[in-house]
Amino acid sequence: MLNDFSQMTGDVLDRLESAAAEKAPHLLPIVYAIRHFGIGYLVIPQSAKGLNRGLDLLARPFIIMVGDDTDCALGPGQYNRAHLERMIGMVDGVAIISSAPPPEAYSSIAMMAVAARNGLIIETRPEQEIAWTNFVQSVRPDMPILLCTVKATRQ
Repeated sequence: MLNDFSQMTGDVLDRLESAAAEKAPHLLPIVYAIRHFGIGYLVIPQSAKGLNRGLDLLARPFIIMVGDDTDCALGPGQYNRAHLERMIGMVDGVAIISSAPPPEAYSSIAMMAVAARNGLIIETRPEQEIAWTNFVQSVRPDMPILLCTVKATRQ
């Protein structure tokens, strides 16, 4: 199931903003971009079907968020390759996040969208960050990638 938030009403945005402020404050810049700048927003969970339809419906500019960060990250191989390639071809920058959510990464992608650029956030786990990075680079070798990884322990 894909979630397209581009047609949200003020009441829905109020609830989303309240929920983000309480449970996921790193998402507030994205909610702000949707609310005040009309940015399209598409969430793609692990079980997503119909990605082409979701991409066709997106308002531009947009932010796409891939949620591959449940208790078991599955990596890009679980998605339809042609759909992922299309999605990566449509964006101007990617944040791959396998750590705790750094607010700066979400703000950067939100600012990109506000500046009329399309952004992609891939939330994953450490065991899949290299697979996602390699996949993005195989599709678009020149793609700017902000990689947010788990801090290594000191030895």
